[in-house]
Amino acid sequence: MMMDHSNKVDRKVAVRRLRYRSEANGLSKCGVQGIVPSAWVCVLVLTLGSAGSFQTCALAQQEPTNLSIEDQFRQVVLPILQKRCFGCHSHGTGVIESELALDFRAGWEKGGSRGPALAPGHPLRSLIVKAIKHELPDLKMPDERIPDSEIRQIESWIERGAFDDRLTAPAFDIQEPRDWWSLKPLTKVDPPDSTFSNPIDSYITAKLAESKLSHSARADRRTLIRRLYLDLIGLPPTPEEVRTFESDPGDQAYPQLVDRLLASQRYGERWARHWMDAIHFADSHGYEHDVGRDNAWPYRDYLINALNQDKPWSRMIREQLAADHFFPDQPQLVPAMGFLGAGTFDLSTFATAPVTFDYLDRDDLVTQTMAAFTSTTANCARCHSHKFDPISQEDYYSLQAVFAGILKGDVEYDALPEIDASRRELQRVMDAAKDRNGAILLAPTYEPQIMAGLSTLSKHAKWESLDFSSYVSTDGSTLTRQSDGSLLASGLIPERDTYVLTATPSPAKISAVRLDVLAHESLPMNGPGRCQNGNLHLSEVEVSVFDPANPAATKVPFKQASADFNQVGWGIERAIDGDLTTAWGIHPSVGQSHYAVFEFEKPLALPAGAMVSVILKQLHGGSHLIGSWKLSITANDPSSIHAKPIAVEHVLQKHHDLSLDSWGSLQEVDRLTVASYLLQEWALKQQATLPKANRVFAAGTKVEIPEGNGSYQRRSVDSTKMVHVLHRGDFDKPRASVMPGSLSVLD
Repeated sequence: MMMDHSNKVDRKVAVRRLRYRSEANGLSKCGVQGIVPSAWVCVLVLTLGSAGSFQTCALAQQEPTNLSIEDQFRQVVLPILQKRCFGCHSHGTGVIESELALDFRAGWEKGGSRGPALAPGHPLRSLIVKAIKHELPDLKMPDERIPDSEIRQIESWIERGAFDDRLTAPAFDIQEPRDWWSLKPLTKVDPPDSTFSNPIDSYITAKLAESKLSHSARADRRTLIRRLYLDLIGLPPTPEEVRTFESDPGDQAYPQLVDRLLASQRYGERWARHWMDAIHFADSHGYEHDVGRDNAWPYRDYLINALNQDKPWSRMIREQLAADHFFPDQPQLVPAMGFLGAGTFDLSTFATAPVTFDYLDRDDLVTQTMAAFTSTTANCARCHSHKFDPISQEDYYSLQAVFAGILKGDVEYDALPEIDASRRELQRVMDAAKDRNGAILLAPTYEPQIMAGLSTLSKHAKWESLDFSSYVSTDGSTLTRQSDGSLLASGLIPERDTYVLTATPSPAKISAVRLDVLAHESLPMNGPGRCQNGNLHLSEVEVSVFDPANPAATKVPFKQASADFNQVGWGIERAIDGDLTTAWGIHPSVGQSHYAVFEFEKPLALPAGAMVSVILKQLHGGSHLIGSWKLSITANDPSSIHAKPIAVEHVLQKHHDLSLDSWGSLQEVDRLTVASYLLQEWALKQQATLPKANRVFAAGTKVEIPEGNGSYQRRSVDSTKMVHVLHRGDFDKPRASVMPGSLSVLD
């Protein structure tokens, strides 16, 4: 190299430069502050003898004022920018993070999403200085703080006016994006030596020879069997198995042992652990609310069985991502989709910040899926385009959109295809009843079920009002009997309340109790509830009988309950399920009367003088209390006492004698109303005959999310959620929406 001996450097400057260089290379400062190591003595002598040689080797460490402003930029500042900043802010890499380009003057003058990058003449006001000094909590660039010496050079350059003669953006010939190691197809490579029966031995032998090493000694049989057991099934052999293997010198002993271990159930258990580690599988949610997942285990068993069956990899991918789509006739594969439920679930964010939860949960799904199946860190593009792989931010959020139609939770499935087919058909009928789909409900297929239901539909039960001898509110409401025999609550409106009512009925036989909740002008929204929106929540109904000959009360069990209207998710069946956290509600159908019928498990025969107690528990809170109501009893058979929806009652009022003969003369709208009700009731009864469905914690459109202490939250995704590209990954800065997709760089 050329050396200039004309300028001598004093010792202080030389020592300071040496210190900068040692710090930059991670060396100890003892070489300049204490005893100088012998290797550094030579460097020190050379440094003191020639400023030119040190200048050539370490321009970045020179005093900021030693060069002209032009040379300082070209020889010192530009190399720093190229080394520290161009990876994320240049056209050469194809990455313009935060819309800031630093490879030409107009780039930093215009700046990115945060404005101009620097203010010539004012380093302390320059954003780039604050970023490289890590002064701002949300802007620390690069991630690892650059040396102070380089920071001083940039500050000096800005203070001197920030000379930069790169006027236009450079033109780069962008490389083919797919010319990246992880996206290239695998190619067949011939082993170094074809004389080996196993190519792995060929590669190992070649590497040993290259390093002038020889093979280890052949393992004895005791060592060999222990290696096999620990490698293949993760457990050591028993002493008896060791002795048997040692005493068998035959050539087939070893391959037979390998085959036996590969066929062992323990093989799948051992190797499934590695896959579960790779996808962060756990049987609890994680986070501070680490709620258990009692039904995570079916996915674990699926993995074990798949490995023991030597299932092809391409098949396992399809089963774990979308078994319900690829193999709809094999419901026993639904547990495979536990792969999509394997990650964490932040219950707190799910309840308090649903948008944040959705993006973070989908991020976990994208991360897990792309890492497991494509070895790609696509999640790095959440805040900006990927710094290494050809993955844009748009690609990343398109991958998120793939998962925008599912939730994690317990999913029901049937292991037997015939049970699954029956359940699907019944669900199809109930969905059609909900949607009033005449193409299904009025099809000839279901005429027999409709005709059978018509024979009992017009039967009307005879109800007798209960004449209460006492009626009490346990929490302070004032209950007043009205002229029609109903009761009205007034006065104090507690958060929760329980009504206890007693009567001595005249019939000797009772098959059901009817509760009418009545609209009343004194109630909010005309009731029938005391809540401000007119709603009510009936947590539980209990009926007990007091026999004069027996001082102990007898609780009467219910067979079923029905109502003319059910709030979504708050059906009448919840008033007899024994769970005080569930309830019957009638919102949004407020301002009008409703009724519910509670059928006993078997008709109740009352002895003379027996007293009946009815308890109405309203424990959900929020003053969701019954405002006006009356109770009635009947001895009629079950076919006539079932509560009917309001719309069906209106049809029956128009057609008093609804029969098989009159069915064809009904208007289609009335036939659809009746068919919806009858077929839904039929489907519910048929469903009750099916075995209980299995459950697995996975992904689906309808799930039950474990919340701890045996409680679940039912949720469904009725339509795919919209996904936006988030500016710098900020949930509060959505940009353009994206459709589901994969990596755009691929065909």
